[in-house]
Amino acid sequence: MEVCDDSGFLAIVVPASYPSFVAGDWDFERLRSHFCGQMVRRSMLIWGTGLEGLWRVEVRVGGPPVRGFREVVGPVRVAGGSVLVTSYDGLTMAAQFADVSLPQDHERDQLIEVPDGDYACRVVQMFDPEATDSAGDGSPDFVIVLGESSVVVPAWSDIP
Repeated sequence: MEVCDDSGFLAIVVPASYPSFVAGDWDFERLRSHFCGQMVRRSMLIWGTGLEGLWRVEVRVGGPPVRGFREVVGPVRVAGGSVLVTSYDGLTMAAQFADVSLPQDHERDQLIEVPDGDYACRVVQMFDPEATDSAGDGSPDFVIVLGESSVVVPAWSDIP
């Protein structure tokens, strides 16, 4: 899938449990606080990409290990049978308007069916954003692996 990002952040969200509306007049600190609270609840993970761009994202449930330039692991609790890969732009639109829900119509192809449960979510960036602007050759820029974990994965308290 391709995800357009004009702000340097991508996210994985559980639409069934993520309350998207914040306020019509939110500021960045209020929104950041909302995101951090939702990451603790395991209904979303948001991370910095290092650049803005049109990202190729591959989502896998399990599978062999993936190696890339850098990675981060966080917990996600799937409810409702799906997760959404979205951008900061999508999150802010839903945060500002109570009648906008996730996924938005243009994001429906970014919705991934996943069995309900607790997952360790590995986000692997496949390229160095200070050296190039993508993984190139049609390869994914980010690989998101949802898998079981034998250890408890701590919730994120801030945006990596």
